[in-house]
Amino acid sequence: MPSTFFGLNIAASAINAFQVAVNTTANNISNVQTKGYSKQVANREASEAIRVYQKYGTAGTGVKTTSITAIRSSYYDTKYWNNQSSVGRYDTKLDYLNQIENYFIDDEADGPGFSTIFANMFNQMNALTSDAGDENRRKNFISEAQVFTSYFHDVANGLYDIQKGCNEQVKAYVQSINASASKIAALTKQINIIELEGGAANELRDQRALEIDELSKIVPITVEETPVSNSNYPDMDTGGTNYILKINGQTLVENFEYNTLECRARDYKVNGSDADGLYDIYWTRNNVQFNAAGR
Repeated sequence: MPSTFFGLNIAASAINAFQVAVNTTANNISNVQTKGYSKQVANREASEAIRVYQKYGTAGTGVKTTSITAIRSSYYDTKYWNNQSSVGRYDTKLDYLNQIENYFIDDEADGPGFSTIFANMFNQMNALTSDAGDENRRKNFISEAQVFTSYFHDVANGLYDIQKGCNEQVKAYVQSINASASKIAALTKQINIIELEGGAANELRDQRALEIDELSKIVPITVEETPVSNSNYPDMDTGGTNYILKINGQTLVENFEYNTLECRARDYKVNGSDADGLYDIYWTRNNVQFNAAGR
C-alpha cells in the first residue's frame, strides 16, 4: 500500500519535471540570437509504477525527465552543407570573374574601354589600307596601336595581380581549414567524453556543427557519424560515436585525430603566363605528406 505522502511525491515529481522544462525554455529564449544554437526540449516519461496488491495491480509514481535533447536534423544539416559548398564555390568564381570583367568593360568615366580602343585601332588600320603612303595615316595607326598595346599590357598586369591575390586567398583558406580541423577534433573528443558518461553534449554539438557550417563555405564536405557498439552486447547503447569528416573525399577529421594541409610554392609553371610561386596543396597524414592534386 502506498504511503500517506504518495500523492505528494507524485506532485513533487511533476513540479521537478516541469521545472526542468521551464529552465530549458528559458535557455532557448536566452539563446535566440546565439549563432548556431539549436532549440532544446526536455523529454519526459512516466516513472516506474509500483505494485500495490490491489485489483488495479500497479500505481503510477509520477513523471521524470529522461533527457534534454537538441532539435536538429542530420538530413537537413547535410543538405545545408552541400548547398553551402555550392554557394561558396560560385560566389568565389563570381567575385574573380567580376574582377576580370572590369578589364574588358566598355568606356568608363576615367577613359575609353576595350571596345573603343579596339575599334579605334582597326578604324585607323582600315584607313591606312586605303592609302598606305599617307604618312599621317601611318602615324595615326601607330599611335592607336600603341594605345592598344599599352591597354593589354595593363590588362596582363591586372590579371597577374588577380592571380597572386587568388593564390594568397588559397593560403588563407588552408590555414582556416587546419584551424577548423583542430577545433572539430577537440570538440568531438569532449562530446564523446560527456556522452559516454550518459550526458548530452548539446551545446558542444552546436559548436561543432557551426564550425562545419563555416568550413562548408570553403570546401565540399561529408560527415559520417555512427554509434559505437559494445562487442559483447551489440544492442547496448554505449553513448559514443565514430565521427569522420571528409573534404573532397579525403579524411580531414577522424574522431579525435585530424590531418592538416600545407601550401608549397611551385618550382614550375602549369601555364607560361602563370605568376611565380603558385601554391600546390599537400596533405599531412600520419606524418607523411602527399600532393592533394596527385602530383
